[in-house]
Amino acid sequence: MYTWFPFKLGRCGEVQDVILLDEWLFENNGRFSENAPLYPAKVPKNLMGCPIKVATIGFTPFVIMTSKYTQNDGSTAYEMTGLSVELLKFVCEVMNLTTIFLEPSQELNINSYVKVIVEFEDGVSDVIFGIIPLMPVIVTSTFDPSIPYLFAQYKLFVPCPKAIPGTEMILTTFSLFVWLSTCLVLLLNTAVFWCAGNGPYRPLYNETQTYQSLSYSFQNAWAVLVGVPQQPTNSNLRVFFFLYVCFCFAINTVFQAFFVSYLVDPKYEKKIETLDELVDSYLVLGYNQLVLHFKETVSYPEITNFFDRKIEKEVCLDIYTCLKRKITKRDMTFPCSPIYAAYSAREMGIVDVGKTISPLDEDSVSGTIVALLRNGSPLLDRFNILMRRYLEAGLLELLWAELQHRAALIGEDRLREADGDTYFAFSVSHILPAFVVLLVGSVLSSVVFIVEFIVNCPVRRKEKSVAH
Repeated sequence: MYTWFPFKLGRCGEVQDVILLDEWLFENNGRFSENAPLYPAKVPKNLMGCPIKVATIGFTPFVIMTSKYTQNDGSTAYEMTGLSVELLKFVCEVMNLTTIFLEPSQELNINSYVKVIVEFEDGVSDVIFGIIPLMPVIVTSTFDPSIPYLFAQYKLFVPCPKAIPGTEMILTTFSLFVWLSTCLVLLLNTAVFWCAGNGPYRPLYNETQTYQSLSYSFQNAWAVLVGVPQQPTNSNLRVFFFLYVCFCFAINTVFQAFFVSYLVDPKYEKKIETLDELVDSYLVLGYNQLVLHFKETVSYPEITNFFDRKIEKEVCLDIYTCLKRKITKRDMTFPCSPIYAAYSAREMGIVDVGKTISPLDEDSVSGTIVALLRNGSPLLDRFNILMRRYLEAGLLELLWAELQHRAALIGEDRLREADGDTYFAFSVSHILPAFVVLLVGSVLSSVVFIVEFIVNCPVRRKEKSVAH
């Protein structure tokens, strides 16, 4: 009984001679001479350093080229890492395969996929790793896909709602009716104080000169509202004054509580949650050639309808540039992998990625990522076994955490804190309302001064003319 082994006697995938597996002897009613297994494993566990040429396609963090250099024979060698590449390295290390990385294709477009697949069919590469979605348009009967090793999603990312500054929220502490009522109460109390000091019942109230001036009366009413009162001397007016103090105390307590809450935990703008809201928004839709191909070949009516309805569109040749524009200028949305978005944001120095960019809550385009080997490849079963062990051990999650930490170190020089941190610097902008109130008070006092000056000038002229 003869058979063949593609990796026997140091031959790496080459079959030159058949090998005698066992022979049948006719003695003692017949038997095998060696009793060898009839179906032995054709691929040994140790492949003795046989080379395997690897084609990679995808962007960071799936495929990352760390360096390239020229070897002694003049050929170019590439050093690679990434989520997909490290999984391949683990499999090849266990099987004792020598990985030879071909020039990576780090742009996701139709031409890149066609180039990699054509080279694979021509025998230039032995296996393809990277962003290979398990889709009929890519995985055909010519190839054998591995087990899915990563669940990937493509979502529309939009800028996170900005925190509304506390100074802008102060005007919304009370409704317009409450603000107008407070101003009316302030003016009415000013009038009552002034009348008590200047009206026909002035001898009855016997108030000091503090309440005999309109400006002083307004000043005292305002002082009570902000918590610095000057009490009247008459007992009857004190009752009215006490009621006004109670009103001001209630208003101040509520206002201070809301003011502190706005500083510590500010409110946020309304978040874009649906495709309809995104259509009506000011955001520009970024897209590339692969998005157009997906729109034309895959039946996804929601995305197709959204793409046709969105007017503001712009070609996005470089995904990283578009992502950076979305984070800094906050005027663009585009479909992207959450893994890529998180990794690139950390490279840009973003501490809390979730407070900078966020995907829409609606359903996204999702699928699984596989590796491609040739149809009937003897390495497929062994690849699948080792890949499954790698995934079940949680090594892929560990690698993802390490890649995020590495990206954070790269972006350390550009470290940028997200808005809404626990601790913040109390600056002039936080006490801007106090300056606004001061400005309003200065304007009102100037108006009162001008009015009093205009009113008193004729009186003084009349007195001077009578004296002469």
